[in-house]
Amino acid sequence: MEPQLAVHAHAVGSCGSVNSAEQLCLACGLCCDGTLFDHVRLGPGDNPTQLKSLGLPILVSRTKPPVVRALQPCSALCADRTCRLYADRPKQCRAFECKVFKELAADRTQLAAALRLVRQARRRSNDVRRLLRQLGDHDESHSLSVRFLRVQQRMESGGADAAAGDTFAELSLAMHRLSLLAHEKFHTRANPDDPARNAATEIV
Repeated sequence: MEPQLAVHAHAVGSCGSVNSAEQLCLACGLCCDGTLFDHVRLGPGDNPTQLKSLGLPILVSRTKPPVVRALQPCSALCADRTCRLYADRPKQCRAFECKVFKELAADRTQLAAALRLVRQARRRSNDVRRLLRQLGDHDESHSLSVRFLRVQQRMESGGADAAAGDTFAELSLAMHRLSLLAHEKFHTRANPDDPARNAATEIV
């Protein structure tokens, strides 16, 4: 399947050229790579079996009724930040627009300013990944918040030396700075009446 731009249909230019919204999404990918979210909740109209057959990691809760999630980082996100499952992506992926995207689409900000925010967020997420690796967590198959909590639990169980403690303090600050930026500039307010809204970050 040919990878396609991980952007919304209304963002595609009529002449086929890459417009500002597409440029923003191709520079970002934070809503797919485990930085902003731990998962995408599947709902009516989504086909978990099909999505699993296409390579997405699917988790089904033991609750009644069960909650079905596609875990992040998304395995459909390509290195160039296109989506290899764009035509078959979940409804929440179709519906979600981050705050930066909304501001750009409404002409309340310029592309250059939006790209600066993306670069800032990517720097902060890369700092978190670097510190996670220093503390022995090299598992890139889970979101940043899941990996952080896993390291936090290990550190709190005891046995870490002073150097590891200092690195964990640095990691905690880096995670806090990333979370502040994500909530202030990227997350949008959930509308409880909108069943297609993207779930906020949850630990799964």
